[in-house]
Amino acid sequence: MNDKLAVRTGSKVTQEDIARICKIDQGSVSRILNKDTRDSFADDTVQKVFKVARELGYLHPALVTSNRRSSQRRKAGMPAKVAIVIGTNTVYDEGTCEVDEISMSGMMLRAFKTRKQSLPLDVVRFDLDVLAPRLRGFKCRCRIVRFSDDDSQFGLAVRFEQLDEANTDKLKQFLK
Repeated sequence: MNDKLAVRTGSKVTQEDIARICKIDQGSVSRILNKDTRDSFADDTVQKVFKVARELGYLHPALVTSNRRSSQRRKAGMPAKVAIVIGTNTVYDEGTCEVDEISMSGMMLRAFKTRKQSLPLDVVRFDLDVLAPRLRGFKCRCRIVRFSDDDSQFGLAVRFEQLDEANTDKLKQFLK
C-alpha cells in the first residue's frame, strides 16, 4: 500500500503522518520544519520531509511563506515602454504595458500592447522604461517570476534583474 494513501482521509495532515511516510520520528519532523539548529539532519532527509509535507498539503509557516514576496508592493498605475528580449539582446517584440504594482524587488505588469501579442517559448526578459512623471526615466531589466490570470486581466509578476543605483534611488523615493 502506498504510504501517502495511508494518511487518514477527511482529517488534517499531521507531523505524525509525515514522520510515518519519511520513516523518522515526529520530533525530527518538527525540528526539520521549524529549522531547529540543535540537531543536524542529512540534506536528503530535510528535502524529503519538506517534499512530503508539501505533497500532503501540510500547512506550516515554513511551507506557506516560502514563496512570499520579498518586499511589499504599492499600486502604481503607470505606463511603460516594454521590449521583450530573447537570447543575447534579440528584441522579440516591443510595445507598452502598465506597471500595475511596484516594489523594491519587482513589478506586476498588465495591459500589454505589443505587435505580436504573444510571448516566445524561450527564456525571456523585459527591458522597461517607465513613462509616468513620478518615475520618468526609471529603467530596469526584469525576469518573469509568475503569471497572473484573474477574471479581469492577464498579468506578469517580474523581478528586477538589473537595477543601477540611480534607478534604485528613484524607486526608493517613489515607495516612501
